[in-house]
Amino acid sequence: MLAVLFLPLSAQAVTPARKLVRPLPPPPPVLATVDHPPADAVGAFDNGPRENPLVALTFDADMTPGMLAQLRSGHVLSWYNQEVREILDAERVPATIFLTGLWAQVYPEVARSLARDELFEIGNHSYDHAAFRTPCYGLGAAADRTAEIQRAQDEIEAATGLRPSLFRFPGDCYDRSDAALARELGLTVISGDVRSGDAFNSSAPAIAAVVLRNLRPGSIVLMHLHGGPNAPMTAPALRMIIQGARARGLAFGTVSQVLGRTPVKPPAAATAPVPGLVLGPLRAQKLETPVNAGELLAAYRLRRLSAPRSPAWRLSKLPVQ
Repeated sequence: MLAVLFLPLSAQAVTPARKLVRPLPPPPPVLATVDHPPADAVGAFDNGPRENPLVALTFDADMTPGMLAQLRSGHVLSWYNQEVREILDAERVPATIFLTGLWAQVYPEVARSLARDELFEIGNHSYDHAAFRTPCYGLGAAADRTAEIQRAQDEIEAATGLRPSLFRFPGDCYDRSDAALARELGLTVISGDVRSGDAFNSSAPAIAAVVLRNLRPGSIVLMHLHGGPNAPMTAPALRMIIQGARARGLAFGTVSQVLGRTPVKPPAAATAPVPGLVLGPLRAQKLETPVNAGELLAAYRLRRLSAPRSPAWRLSKLPVQ
């Protein structure tokens, strides 16, 4: 006789219901870029001598046609981060500032003031920040590479009275032929070995951490002067970078000073340093300990410059073409 065994429902094998799995969102697009050659042998510099404890802070003043349109429409009040200038002046920190010709057109009085400040040297950053090689962080391609350099030279000279001898490519995207072109036009190409990542970055401690983790004697640091939504946290990050570098025994010079092209001036008196408790995470520990963003920003706010700001420079200062 065939015996049939009936098991209670709870003991029977039950096929689990299929779970609905939502597909993951696609990763954010990565803007591709061609990077400059690490050594092009035609006068492009990433850093100065490593045996000298001197570093150069550099600031690009970008201005594209799109940025100009935002200024005209009122979507952006200013593409000049005056607070960066105030910090450098107050701390007596030399710097090299690379101006686009279009930025010098929009802010001729600021450009002239920067050029007359003994702390700063002025470089050329093309006319309207078009890429010499693409893809380059979403930048449009330069229609005429020679005109990009020469027109910027003319506009910077018209605003400041001086003609730059240094050049930085937009997006730092170029090849050997581009560097050779700049040299033919009498310019030395300057890149840098420390990219701050201040573009479109809303975290000052993160920017400072990147710089101080990679900073070495002879380093050339890439940052931005235009502020606004494109580089909103450069100023507070700069405060931390200055204090962190000094805590490691590093001093500041212009690019020409770091490269040994011009002599280094004796350091002038600066404002009082940030208390050691706050600076601790940024000292010579290679940032292996977590950075306390709240403490750093609190220290920055306590030391924020109280000098009154001048009104935002308006587009009306742009010469009629």
